[in-house]
Amino acid sequence: MRMEKTIVALATPAGNSGVAVIRVSGERAKEILQKIIREDLDFEPRKMYLKKVYFSGLEDISLVVFFHHPHSYTGEDVIEIQSHGGYFVAEKIIDELISLGCTLATPGEFSKRAFINGKLSLDQAEGIMDLINAESEMQAKNGSALMQGELKKTILDYQNRLTDILAEIEAKLDYPEYEYTENETSDILYKLKDIETNLSSLIADSKTGIKIKNGVSVALIGAPNVGKSSLLNALTKSNKSIVTSIAGTTRDVIEGEYEYNGIIFRLYDTAGIHESEDEVEKIGIERAKQILREADIVLKISDDSNMCNISTDQTYINVFNKSDIIDQEKMKNQIQDDSIFVSAKKNENIDSLKQLIFDKTISTKINSNKLYLTNTRHITAVKQAKKYINNAISEFNFTSMDIISSEIKSAWISLGEVTGDTNNETIIDKIFSKFCLGK
Repeated sequence: MRMEKTIVALATPAGNSGVAVIRVSGERAKEILQKIIREDLDFEPRKMYLKKVYFSGLEDISLVVFFHHPHSYTGEDVIEIQSHGGYFVAEKIIDELISLGCTLATPGEFSKRAFINGKLSLDQAEGIMDLINAESEMQAKNGSALMQGELKKTILDYQNRLTDILAEIEAKLDYPEYEYTENETSDILYKLKDIETNLSSLIADSKTGIKIKNGVSVALIGAPNVGKSSLLNALTKSNKSIVTSIAGTTRDVIEGEYEYNGIIFRLYDTAGIHESEDEVEKIGIERAKQILREADIVLKISDDSNMCNISTDQTYINVFNKSDIIDQEKMKNQIQDDSIFVSAKKNENIDSLKQLIFDKTISTKINSNKLYLTNTRHITAVKQAKKYINNAISEFNFTSMDIISSEIKSAWISLGEVTGDTNNETIIDKIFSKFCLGK
């Protein structure tokens, strides 16, 4: 599909750099490139040319390349100009391209055109953004698999299997007198149950997938001066939190993070929870209580003189700090739950604590070669599809085949929302609006 507008945007981050990549897509791309280099060159597709680019009375020596449709990212004619980086040069080249007939692209417009032209499915486009935004190894691997169409293949397989079932049912709906044999109904029911089992597995694994994408939130809770800030610094190998011997040094939430086994763990060092008349400290304590309610896991930190007895409904670990100076046997007798002794100051047992946090928050073994559902939109669509299939299974022996067929069709449509096969314009616009400019 050809779009009326030829769009342009900077495809690399704005700022001073060695190279700035300026991307143009649309029917007039080649013509506009010829104008800005002032040469009627018949470009060989996907071949780099070293040319002078003319703009604002200036010129730059740049690498230019032409991609002929449909063999381009967007499926349209595309050009890229690799100029010398810098705010002024890139901005003025874009201004020149606009004067020659381009329109400034909106965020995500290049990828939206790729979707419209069949170069990407919606889930693949979201995979691109996941890869761009990846902060950990597992985030990058999952984003890459999504971008390369691994989820699309899985979803299309389920849709094809549902299509086969529908074809089997629909072929006989025109003959009301037809009576299904026991083997036929058993076979249809078996196929539906098999798909339902597979979707259930995807949904169950998505709990881990969400943590792969968003990270695990870890609240550090305890009385003042038990070493919460020191522990955050030890876990993150940084000096994020100010550490002093003065109780109440931390009055606001301090954040830090580390990567472990491919997962990002986001730490929140909170003000010591206790009774206080200090107005500023009271605000910090309220924020600490909010973090406590929302965290995936809580580290209840104690030392030999301040036992953390703060109650929580979240998963938690009792962490006894200052193991280099406290009486560990005495402390063990005071608590029955899972506990670990560490010394943030001496960096003792910190790796063991990281492993314990991982084991308590990641319930299943992570397979680095497996694709996990990490996107709420995908999870919602798969859950909806599973619901329709469950309806078909539960009603199978109590209703007509045309109603079963209707439930299967609804499941097929729900799965299509993952890849964009249903072509819901509202969903499409919302997804691509989150993209960066030039992508």
